[in-house]
Amino acid sequence: MRLYTSRIGTRIGGTALGLGFLVIGAFAIGVSGEAPDAAIADRAFWLGITLAFAGAVAAAVSWLVSDLSNIWCSPPRRFFRSK
Repeated sequence: MRLYTSRIGTRIGGTALGLGFLVIGAFAIGVSGEAPDAAIADRAFWLGITLAFAGAVAAAVSWLVSDLSNIWCSPPRRFFRSK
């Protein structure tokens, strides 16, 4: 397995996004037991599982894929040129 380091800003941003999903997923899993209804607890738990999975995939993809052009959006080009 090779870690790629080109476009480091995009890779760090994708990792931060993935870690954010992981944190929100862990929070949703952790507080699902506090839900007032069993159906709401079940939805919160599975939302947490989904977000944790998406976060792990986003963090892994950010470093393991060589070409990020079709995965993460590139920053927009400047509309006005500086002189």
